[in-house]
Amino acid sequence: MKFEISRADMLAAAKTVARVAPISEPVEMLNGILVECRDDGVFLTATNLEVSIQLKLKANIIATGEMLVHPRVLPGMLALLPGEVVSFSEVKANVLSVKGGKSGYEINCQPSKKYSKPVIPFPEDSVKISGICSLAKRTVFVASKDTHRPVMQCVNVKLQKNAIHAAACDGIKLMLVKTEASSPESREFLLPAKSLQTLASISADDDVFEVSDIGNEIVFVRGDMMLTMRKIPGDYIDTGSIVKGIKPVYCAVAEAKLIRDALGTLMVGANTEPVNIVFTKANISLRRGNDYSEAKSAVPANITTATPKAGFYYNIRHLHKLFQIMEGKVRLELDEKGMMMVKSRHEVYVQTPQRVPTTRAKGSKKTDIQKEAA
Repeated sequence: MKFEISRADMLAAAKTVARVAPISEPVEMLNGILVECRDDGVFLTATNLEVSIQLKLKANIIATGEMLVHPRVLPGMLALLPGEVVSFSEVKANVLSVKGGKSGYEINCQPSKKYSKPVIPFPEDSVKISGICSLAKRTVFVASKDTHRPVMQCVNVKLQKNAIHAAACDGIKLMLVKTEASSPESREFLLPAKSLQTLASISADDDVFEVSDIGNEIVFVRGDMMLTMRKIPGDYIDTGSIVKGIKPVYCAVAEAKLIRDALGTLMVGANTEPVNIVFTKANISLRRGNDYSEAKSAVPANITTATPKAGFYYNIRHLHKLFQIMEGKVRLELDEKGMMMVKSRHEVYVQTPQRVPTTRAKGSKKTDIQKEAA
C-alpha cells in the first residue's frame, strides 16, 4: 500500500471515523480504522457493531493495499505532522509509515485480514433528511436507557406531508418534535438514540442525508460518507394518543430563558430533591428544599388558571435538560393530577409528577414546602 493525500482532508476524515471506532471492544479486531487504498481512492472504515461508517477520499494512488490502524493513533499522527501533503506506505508486513515534510512515523498495525469489515449497502429508494443535529439534541435525552426495552431506546422519526415528526419516550417523560422537510414522501424509521447521537456528532445541522431502510440496516449517505445503524424491530408506542389523553386544568405562559435560569439557580448544591411548581396569580413559583435548606425562585408569567397552593413536584434534572433546548415563550399545562405538558411552536414535552417528598424522623423541623404539602 502506498499513496499521497491532503493532510487536512485525511485528518478530518480520521477524526470523523474515529468517533465510531471503539477503543476497548473485547473483540480486538474491531478496535481500529481500516485504511484501504484502492484504484478509485482511499477508504476509511470503522464499526462498533451498532454503527458502521465509511468515508471515501481522493488521493494519488501508487500501490493498493490496506492497514488496520488504532483509532487514536491515526488522527494523532496527522495532527502533529507538518506539510500540506502526507504519504502512507507499508514498509513491511503490518508496519505503516506516515510522512509529512521532514517528519514521519512508523507504527505497528493489526492484521487487516482479521477485521470484520461491515457491509454498507448503497440505498436506492431513499428520502432526504436534514437537521439531524437539532433532531438529536431535542429527542435523545428523553429516550429510555432500559436495555430490556430496545424499541424505547429509539427515536421514532416519521416523514409526513413535508414535515419530520420525531418522538422519544422513556415512560416518565416524552418529547414530540416537528420540523419542516422538503420531501413530500411518507416514511418511518426507528433510530437508536445512541446511534443518532453519534451521527449528530459528525454532522452539521444543514447537512442533507439520503436515508433508506435496507434489510437490517438504516443507511445514511452524505456525499462520500456512508453510515449505517442497526435496525431495531418492533412498533413504537402511540405517543400522539398519550398527549391527547391529557386534559389540562392549570395553564401558564412564560419565557423559557427565565424558567431555565430559575431551574439553574435551584440546581446549585442539588441532590435528589424534586422541584415544587405552583402557578400563582402572576408567577410560576419554583421551590426546592430538604430538612436542612430551601431555595426559591419566581418567574413572571401569564397565568390562566392557578394551581392549588401545594402545587406539584417534578424531577428537576429532567426539567433542567428540557429548558436547555427550549427558546422563546412556552406554555405550561397541568392536568388535575399534575401531569405536565410544556409546549412551544415545534415541541410538545410531557413529564409525570413525583410524590410529595417525605420528612425526616419524628421531631425534625419541616421546611415551608413540606408544611404546605402536608
